Amino acid sequence: MQRGRGRGGYSDRGGYDDQGRSGRGSYGPPRGAPRMSAGPDRYGDDRQQFSSGPPPSARGYGGPRPPRRSDHPRGGSGQRGAPRGNSGEMPPPQFPPRGRGHAWRPRGDIGGQQQPSFGLDDFPLPKSGEKLLGQSRETSSERAPSERSVSSDHRRASEADYAHKPDGSGDRISPSASSDSLSEPARQKKSHPILRPGSDLAGALAKLSMQRSIHIPSRPDKGGSSGQRCEVIANCWDLKLLSKAVLMYFIEPVAVYRLDKEKKKVELNLPPREKRALLQQVVNGLHREVIYDGGHAIYSEKPIPGVTKDGVTKQMNIVDPLNRDELLLDYRIMEVQTVHTSDVANFITNSKATSLDMPQDSIRLLDCILKTICKGSFESLGRAALFYTDPVKVVHDKLFSIHKGFITSVRPQWKVRVNVDMTCKAFFTSGNLADVMYEKYGDGIVNCSRQMATDLRRIRVETIPFYKNDAGDKYSRRFTIHGLSSESAATLMITDVNQTVAEYFDKHHNIRLKYPELPCVKVNLSRDVFLPMELLNIIPYQAPNAKKSEIASEVIRCAAIRPEERFRELDTFVREIIKSSHPLVKEFGIQVDPKPQQIPARVLETPSASFGRQQSQLGRGKWMAPAFFHPASAEGVISWAILSLPGDRNAQRHQQMLATQLPSTAQRFNVTMNRPECAIIQRADLQHQFQKLISQGVHFILLVLYDDLNYPAIKRLGDLQTGMRTQCVRGRTLDKPNVIPNLLLKINGKLGGINWQILDVMRNDELVMVFGADVTHPAPTQTQQVRQSIAAVLGSVTPDLMRYAVVVRQQATTEKGNKTTREIIDSMDSIVGELLKAFCRNTNGRFPTRLIFYRDGVSEGQFENVLVEELASIQRACTALRPDYEPAITYIVVQKRHHIRFRPMNPRQRNVDPGTVVDTHVTHPREFDFYLCSQEGIQGTSKPAHYHVLYDDSNWTSDALQRFTFFLCHAYMRCPRSVSYPAPTYYAHLAAFRARDWVSDLDKPGVLLKGGRFCVHESQITGMYYL
Repeated sequence: MQRGRGRGGYSDRGGYDDQGRSGRGSYGPPRGAPRMSAGPDRYGDDRQQFSSGPPPSARGYGGPRPPRRSDHPRGGSGQRGAPRGNSGEMPPPQFPPRGRGHAWRPRGDIGGQQQPSFGLDDFPLPKSGEKLLGQSRETSSERAPSERSVSSDHRRASEADYAHKPDGSGDRISPSASSDSLSEPARQKKSHPILRPGSDLAGALAKLSMQRSIHIPSRPDKGGSSGQRCEVIANCWDLKLLSKAVLMYFIEPVAVYRLDKEKKKVELNLPPREKRALLQQVVNGLHREVIYDGGHAIYSEKPIPGVTKDGVTKQMNIVDPLNRDELLLDYRIMEVQTVHTSDVANFITNSKATSLDMPQDSIRLLDCILKTICKGSFESLGRAALFYTDPVKVVHDKLFSIHKGFITSVRPQWKVRVNVDMTCKAFFTSGNLADVMYEKYGDGIVNCSRQMATDLRRIRVETIPFYKNDAGDKYSRRFTIHGLSSESAATLMITDVNQTVAEYFDKHHNIRLKYPELPCVKVNLSRDVFLPMELLNIIPYQAPNAKKSEIASEVIRCAAIRPEERFRELDTFVREIIKSSHPLVKEFGIQVDPKPQQIPARVLETPSASFGRQQSQLGRGKWMAPAFFHPASAEGVISWAILSLPGDRNAQRHQQMLATQLPSTAQRFNVTMNRPECAIIQRADLQHQFQKLISQGVHFILLVLYDDLNYPAIKRLGDLQTGMRTQCVRGRTLDKPNVIPNLLLKINGKLGGINWQILDVMRNDELVMVFGADVTHPAPTQTQQVRQSIAAVLGSVTPDLMRYAVVVRQQATTEKGNKTTREIIDSMDSIVGELLKAFCRNTNGRFPTRLIFYRDGVSEGQFENVLVEELASIQRACTALRPDYEPAITYIVVQKRHHIRFRPMNPRQRNVDPGTVVDTHVTHPREFDFYLCSQEGIQGTSKPAHYHVLYDDSNWTSDALQRFTFFLCHAYMRCPRSVSYPAPTYYAHLAAFRARDWVSDLDKPGVLLKGGRFCVHESQITGMYYL
């Protein structure tokens, strides 16, 4: 994984992140703050506009409130917060009455404070044939079998057997039946069974019940209506094809053999990827109608002779791609199932199908067909990506090249459509190994053996044909680089023949080396087997070894294509599909509409914010902060110090500049800082210096770095060991503009301040807690060391949703080869419980009545598992705190790894405006999801975030949730910009990557853990150290 700080934020060392954007938002102020103006954006720039109208005390709060009869469609004519006349102003995002899936009983005292009381009287009961407010659109008798609903008899038995424990504790299960399937007393008490926490049987039954009762919420309306209406073009094209039944087969290589002189089989130890590549010869030997995905799936309309559902192992003579002797391939093939091309269209028209019923096999078949049609002159990599063979850029000094390509995928939206997008990817530079090294190092190459060994670690190479088989024919071999020799080919001796490497190849292979002065390459891990560099070619399309941040910055530059140009290239690619004469086009009747989708969209109004004594409506996408809402120095003068590590002649100048400019700039933001102590120290003195400054009462240390080597140690020392707030900045960035204000944004947040407060998120007595959760997975390691996934979960601890507490843990090992990936967050119940307690400590002992989760990093195929396990854990955490504590829960997945893009109708407009939301046509046909582009497009084409509601107890409307989410994107404290997804999710991403930094240079990261959790210093848990 890369250490990039995410799109839109400033890195901890100063300056923008490698992706050019920044983070997230938070929620608004206490009640009584001014109401937002949510009509069309009046200015469209970053000018600060001040709210007008009556003082806060005279204006309505417009936020969450106890549900009333007037909330029901039949409950009354008045509606608080309705649009005012024809002024174009819209209300702030109202918190909806709780109840989708819950029948709320009266509540009493929670956490020592009197809470609003809710009961069935707050929701008028429906007439005969009418559904309760918040009830799922289908009753249990109407649901499709895929929803796995538990029968009412079984549900009542579950309540009788497990709910009525003496202590009333246990796991809450997502409701699956309509309210009228419960008796009146049961409806008043609770709508889900309760299991005792800590019981293995209870946990198993809870998980089983959840799996049998999952029902992803339907869209509560026909889409939102607030904001200024417009139209955009999406990179989706209508797709039509014939309805056909296709047999799917699974194929895998078992073993590869060669025959020795005595015609005995000798198994070759080939990497899995090279074994799979040999399967193409098997596919070529089958009938012409076979479609192969390049991995393990084969599709055919006709049965493959001799292959059954039980599977069969076959052997085939294959041609050696390296020109060795003829090889034998053992492979196993079996019939799996019949896949129908019409399943995608049927999914769209089935009103009861959910995302859990997505016809993934049919989608994979259609993706495979389209990819086969489009291959042509492209290199096929992955399931859907096609790359041009010629790179668009070669970065010689970093040893990687960037290739441009296209990704196609079939999407079941409101119609069957194909989503086409451009992509760029970096690969290790291919070519002759010696030539590539000379291109980077030039004439000084002979003195760079150590750096070359680092550059080439674990890279796969192929020899030129100089090996000979029994018939005397030359062939090649492939190896992995395991290091370089300490001597050159001209001096490295082969002891068995008492010759140098150069002499050996001259005498035995008639090859006179061109570069005998270069070191040789070690190609065997356990034995000293060396080959000259110039006899090796780098195998194309390998992952580069350069720093991830360096790769990302170059890839972003190549991918930063203006929307008009991007869509023009996509149109050209789609027209090639339309004009294709490939037999599969006719066979499956493939028709692609030549015009991309032109769809309705809306631009949401920007929120208002408070900067201390000043209030103004924020600019669209960016704004200027005239002052901090809550300066960290409100309690007194900030004491600080500047430390530098030796290694740069500008260190003293940089310290003097910071000592002068930072306090003077801070004064403009109402932050008072004293004159700092400055020192240039050795790394060995870091811990002693930290302890010394702590004893002197220093609040934070600013460290100027001239390389990245000391960063992990500094952050471990500050975040884990001493609790000292630290802010690092790269020396080379200090001469760039706006560095000082950007540093102050992060320093104020780390010291407990609030840079600005969003006024239009929510305002009333009901407490709401917002969570952000993310899991970062390890990059493939170049050694046998196993790195594990890291999970971070944050929860707001203040009613204005601006301050967050965080728990970071290392995921349990799920090892597969040398990769460990686990997306479901371990111990979510204990994490949520701790964060709820942190919230309670900051709100005079009160618990939140609504929990809103923004969950990052979950793909569609993981919806069911994540929802089942994590939602049950969240509910279990609540009932563990108090048996009667049942807050409304909304669980939203935030997806960024998709390829939906929008462009304005007017090409001169470049990108869509921040706040552009799309909730029809390219979304799920029935479920509650939407695309929101909340950030300003700094370069290239803006990428919207996709939000999918998987669970909702709060009866959100489309307008309310979209505005609430958009406003949260304005509360990210690292930069004065609206960012690409909500602040808590962005903060979770930063916290997970900070943990990755802690362990990046450690051989045994377990020393930082206790019970799987990172031992963050107690003063840092709510300190937002990751900013």
